[in-house]
Amino acid sequence: MNKKIIFLAFSVIATIFLSSCGSAADQGKKQVEFFSSKSENQVILKQFVDEYEASHPDIKIVLSTPADAGTVLRTRLVKDDIPTIIAYGGDVTYTELANVGMLEDLSDESFVQDILPAYKKMTQDLQQDRTKLYGVPYVANASGVIYNEELFKRYNLEIPQTWDEFIQVCQIFKENNITPIEGTFKDAWTLQALFNPIAGTLSPDEMMRDRKENKTKFQNEWPTVLEKMAEAMTYTQKDAMGTSYADGTQAFAKGESAMLINGTWAIPEVVKANPELNVNIFPLPASNEASKNVVTSGVDVMFMIGKGTKNQKEAKEFIQFLLEKQQLARYCDDQFAFSAIKGVSQTESSLSGISPYIEDGKVTDFIDHLLPNGYDLASMLSEFALDQTNNPKDLKANTDRILNKMDDTYDVANIK
Repeated sequence: MNKKIIFLAFSVIATIFLSSCGSAADQGKKQVEFFSSKSENQVILKQFVDEYEASHPDIKIVLSTPADAGTVLRTRLVKDDIPTIIAYGGDVTYTELANVGMLEDLSDESFVQDILPAYKKMTQDLQQDRTKLYGVPYVANASGVIYNEELFKRYNLEIPQTWDEFIQVCQIFKENNITPIEGTFKDAWTLQALFNPIAGTLSPDEMMRDRKENKTKFQNEWPTVLEKMAEAMTYTQKDAMGTSYADGTQAFAKGESAMLINGTWAIPEVVKANPELNVNIFPLPASNEASKNVVTSGVDVMFMIGKGTKNQKEAKEFIQFLLEKQQLARYCDDQFAFSAIKGVSQTESSLSGISPYIEDGKVTDFIDHLLPNGYDLASMLSEFALDQTNNPKDLKANTDRILNKMDDTYDVANIK
């Protein structure tokens, strides 16, 4: 017989044998499925799973990180095949799961006691019933103004605390022939990084819930938000609408602009492109009352338990393990995240401009987390930005048109 065929046959037999051994080894163990929506964190989560299983030989944690996790999860829910542990962000998917009774109430679990109050409230605000807690916030991300520290020092600029101070900083850079803000609006989602902090800061506390109940309209609440957004856009480079996120990040890294308005996730990309660049981030100060300015921050990962699933005791014990400070600190370092649990600080120097805000609970959620599934805020902001770029003198008309469209689209998507 051909040696190659013999080798292949042996390999197949060996693979089957090893697989059988692995399955046999897991027989008798209590299995807990751990469904995670983020591919970026699967390496660190797999490390946690391996460590936990090593000290709990009677437990098998099955980590699942499928592509297009939202679609996969919804499909499974339709088939009544809900995972035991679900790790997901604090957005409309969580709202849907909580409101239709697909999740266990975790309010009385001991591990919820150390959640930072701001993120506990943020999670409950996503639910119809705010008296319960269906998700345990684990870590958060944030958005703000990433800035070139060297350029700020060169012109003796302080971090702006109000909107007028922010515009004054932009004006100083413009007068010195430095692009104040690197616009990356070819990728429409990046406009949300500008919109979210302005809308989140200036909107009344209950505005999004009132909008859901049709007690108000965007056209009543957001004219000033779009006006300030348009004002900030006048300090971007000329081709901001044609610059992608990737290209804009590279340009900022090269020192071609002073600021980049985006999330903390952009900082590693900037540093990767230029390790010598010193950057930091501050909250976009949307209000002229400094005390009202907060950081736009959302729950990036929370843990839920599927309603009626098996081995919930074991699932809760594993969640408790993940919430321990040692694991949580490792996760935050690995994923450039902020802890939603008391006692774990983010010490990365490039995040020092917003870390104190987060620890003090001076945060507001991303507006798009509060919008119905399928509501394409980014594309409507892109329409507004393009109209404003082409016809800057027509601000009121551009604002009225897009706010009416936002309201009409919302009314269609807001199906109870």
